[in-house]
Amino acid sequence: MTTTLITRVRSLPDGVLGHVISYIQPNDTAQIIRDAWENGNLKLKYLRRYQVYNKTHCFQDYTVSELAPTVCGSTVYGDIDGNGMCIIRTNISIGEKIRLMKLVRENFT
Repeated sequence: MTTTLITRVRSLPDGVLGHVISYIQPNDTAQIIRDAWENGNLKLKYLRRYQVYNKTHCFQDYTVSELAPTVCGSTVYGDIDGNGMCIIRTNISIGEKIRLMKLVRENFT
């Protein structure tokens, strides 16, 4: 079985891992996301099911079935408890908020 470079790097001891990561070139997209998080601008706008137009509807189905707040059970994604980065969902529809509140009540009662 072949292992990827990422798997091999992650399996290194902590001291070696730090040196390897320090030599990896930064990714421009990752830096943009990091800067947005540090400035408090890392937000994901909620789109209703019919606001996304795609000929194959593949992206639309994925968005609704995997990324909806009621499916994830939260409007915040990421490391909420620690110091890590998190993405906040904005502009959530009233119907989605009601379904999410119902889901939360069912899980905590």
